[in-house]
Amino acid sequence: MRRTTKQKRGIILLVFLMMVMLLAACSSNKDNAPSNEGGGGSSATEGNDGGAAAKPVKFSYVRPVWGAATYTKGGPYEKELFKQGNVEIDAQIIPVTEYDTKIMTIISSGDIPDVFWAAGPTDKKFKEMQDQGAFMKINEYLDKYPAVKEAVPQSVWDTLTDEKGDIYFIPNVSNPLVPIFTYYRQDIFEKLGIAEPKTVKELEAALAKIKENDPKMIPITAQDTIWGFGGLSTSFGFSHYAWGPANGDNRDNPEKIVPWYLTDGGKSYYFWLKNLKKEGLLDNEFLIAKNWDHAKQKFTSGKAAVLGINWGYGPEIISTMKKTDPSAKVGILPPLEGPDGSMGGIRPFGAWDRGMYISAKMKDPDGYFGYLNWLFTDGSDFRRYGIEGKTYKIEDGKKLLLADDDKEADYKNGQIEPLQMITPMSEALNWESEEAKYEGAGVGEYFAEAKTKFDAYNKVQYPEYRNPTIFSPLEVEQGAQLYNDYLQSVIDGAIINDKITEQDWDAAIDKYLKAGGQKIIDEVNELQTNKVKPQY
Repeated sequence: MRRTTKQKRGIILLVFLMMVMLLAACSSNKDNAPSNEGGGGSSATEGNDGGAAAKPVKFSYVRPVWGAATYTKGGPYEKELFKQGNVEIDAQIIPVTEYDTKIMTIISSGDIPDVFWAAGPTDKKFKEMQDQGAFMKINEYLDKYPAVKEAVPQSVWDTLTDEKGDIYFIPNVSNPLVPIFTYYRQDIFEKLGIAEPKTVKELEAALAKIKENDPKMIPITAQDTIWGFGGLSTSFGFSHYAWGPANGDNRDNPEKIVPWYLTDGGKSYYFWLKNLKKEGLLDNEFLIAKNWDHAKQKFTSGKAAVLGINWGYGPEIISTMKKTDPSAKVGILPPLEGPDGSMGGIRPFGAWDRGMYISAKMKDPDGYFGYLNWLFTDGSDFRRYGIEGKTYKIEDGKKLLLADDDKEADYKNGQIEPLQMITPMSEALNWESEEAKYEGAGVGEYFAEAKTKFDAYNKVQYPEYRNPTIFSPLEVEQGAQLYNDYLQSVIDGAIINDKITEQDWDAAIDKYLKAGGQKIIDEVNELQTNKVKPQY
């Protein structure tokens, strides 16, 4: 029998309710209450007995990884972290592209990790789990461990505080201004007499000339539609994977907001990429290869002329490219003017990118928060830089992180990322640290251009207009099912499926709206009275 979305949600909540009841029957209150011992100090060794010889803090941990899923337990980096932090972490990683599905499977099984990453209470299902008692309330621990509380701006804590004044979620705060750069082989462009493109049309002409000159060269490749072509998408005048002004509405103060796939720009962008692929200008593995960093490797190995990717990979990309071809020159395209005259820029993201929940069944939450506090105080240096000679070097008194290619296998990012917790807001965007990354990778001369292009992209913003705490009743009940039934195959396949046409896109949208999509849009607009463009 096929269960409805509502029935599935009910099953998940029932599992949680049963777990919480079992916890109440089997545990005393002191198991989950903050210890009065250990204080708010910064030492990870200050456990429940307050002594330097305290037993290591132990907890299970599940998180997504954006890098290579190559983590091996028991490595030298892990051992050093465990030693310095007086901790033992049973870490489990899931590639970020599979994470949302797999973490729900883990949760539904009833075997919740002590600490795990999630979207937070702006996701309705996690808010419901909070209300059912699945996760630990953390107010007292935030008061007890000030470095943890100070890692997150008070405005974000306020957003996460529920109607009872309780907090359950630790956000991984992030700088919302994350431009997606389009890197290009400046030496190849110069050799072919191609001026740096200023418009989408000029870029397309440049790609065609590259293909004509060298059929084996991939003209353009990218991570995916948002983390690879997120900069180019803004040139089509819409906010990708977000709600924004309806067609023709005032962008600064729209009367109506709609999902991105209902905008003219969203459709035009997808079928522009489709045409690039049809003409052989776009990497034929785009959106098909399971290894998301295949595009990065193609560019750095000299197989692709243009690469779209998160700007944070700049030092690694340029450093690796220089090793492949010392004579190579790498440039960064400016924001491009789009087909309808829209100026490209940045699609800002939220104030946090996922974060951590703590299971209500965790045996030693006080020890965990002590460890987290240590990471932001005495352990901050190790958290940020690692081990000298292995993950960083010192030049002119400055600590410079080594490029991943320059590290031994046991110290590459794949062995570090799985053990990382959250990043404090103070480090979300630090230009001194960013410059040190370029210098550490041996490409310090590229930093000035990267900063200049960062500022250029941030001049025009295409943000998320929808308030994430407002839920359409019908969307909660049927939103995912309606999207899956009417839109998913067309939107996911628009670029890579040769048979899908613009008429198919329009027909799918029409069916979606009639089946309930229009009501969802109406409910959101009725509930969200303030639709003014967010400013970052």
